[in-house]
Order: sequence, then structure tokens, then C-alpha cells
Amino acid sequence: MTAATGTTVAPFRLVRGPNDVVTSTELLADGPILFHFFPFAYTGSLEKGQGCEAQVCGFGALLDDFTAAGVQVIGVSHDSPFALKAWANDLGQTYPLLSDFEWEAAKSFGVLLDEALGAFRPLNTRAAFLLDTDGTVAYGWSAGDEINHLPNPAECLAAARSLTAA
Repeated sequence: MTAATGTTVAPFRLVRGPNDVVTSTELLADGPILFHFFPFAYTGSLEKGQGCEAQVCGFGALLDDFTAAGVQVIGVSHDSPFALKAWANDLGQTYPLLSDFEWEAAKSFGVLLDEALGAFRPLNTRAAFLLDTDGTVAYGWSAGDEINHLPNPAECLAAARSLTAA
């Protein structure tokens, strides 16, 4: 079941690089985080407003606004940390894209699809969750089985501003 607003997400680990694993608790020590999940690096089209590239760049376009609101932005997929770092560089993105190589985050947020896109399973769906520093979901959105639907970065930013203004 997808993590609902007001619930606390179980701690999880993400991979930044070789021998560089970070916990959600460590990340949240620096402030609230907007985690957005996408299925695959090197897919989609910014020009067409489709897929993972459009999603990652959409959040990147508002990165300064999220930072001004006091909220970190972290993209998450199952891709290797090497692919994610290269893709972020190719796209000119400066915020972290972290690897959920063991599906821990996807399971904690309830966004792991066991049956998706035929041979590509398991797979996390597209989703966005704003976590307060204690791991409580302040905002959540999930595409569920509709993997072509993208989260709305402006809507996530409004939730971020609401959280930090309170």
C-alpha cells in the first residue's frame, strides 16, 4: 500500500556510489526531503514532456525554489549509481539521483510494482513524497499502475512551502 499523508515511512538505505550507502535518517538530518521516484535513467524526452527525463528535469527546473523553501530534492530509481551519476551529468542536473538497488525505499513508500511493463519487473512506479525530518509523509502522490503519468513538480513545491512555512 502506498504511504499515506501523516504516516511514518520505515527507514531505508540508498546508494550514492561505490561503498557509499546513506540512510534515510542521515538524509533527513539535513531537513525535509522531496523524494521522487522514476523507473529508468536514460528514458523519456524533455522536448516531448514525457518519461523519466521530463520528470527529472522538471524537478531540476524548480530546484532553487525547493532550496529556498528549505527542502532537499532527491530522485530515486533502481538504476546503478554509476548510470544515475552519468545521466544527471548529461542532463545538467545538480541534485542527487540515488540508487534504490535493493528496492528498500520503493518498499517503504509502497511504490514497488511486482508486475509492470512486461519483462521489466519488479519496477518502482512514478511517485513523489515529501517527508518531514521525522520521516512523516507530509505530501504523497503515486502514479500507481499508470506509469506514464508524471508527478507535478509545482504541486510538490507548493506542499514543500506549506510544510516549511508551518
